[in-house]
Amino acid sequence: MCKFIKRMICLLVLIAVAIGAVAFLEGGDPFRWLGRRSEETGKVIREKSDKLADEADKIKRTTRDVKKEVDVVKRKTEEFLKKKPGNSD
Repeated sequence: MCKFIKRMICLLVLIAVAIGAVAFLEGGDPFRWLGRRSEETGKVIREKSDKLADEADKIKRTTRDVKKEVDVVKRKTEEFLKKKPGNSD
């Protein structure tokens, strides 16, 4: 367990040094690029989630309307069966 922790700490230090070297040598351009790409990704995700939310609302409305129609049909069927001659109810 100690070896694993030691290796993880060493890996984190190496990653931090590598990021620092890239930032120092490249002037932060790769990080700006990464920021722009993540911003574009966020916009796409927001648009797609809005579209999915609209579709979910449409499905919910349709389901609610279908349930109402089923209830109306059931009620009409029960009324029809009660009025039917020869029905012993």
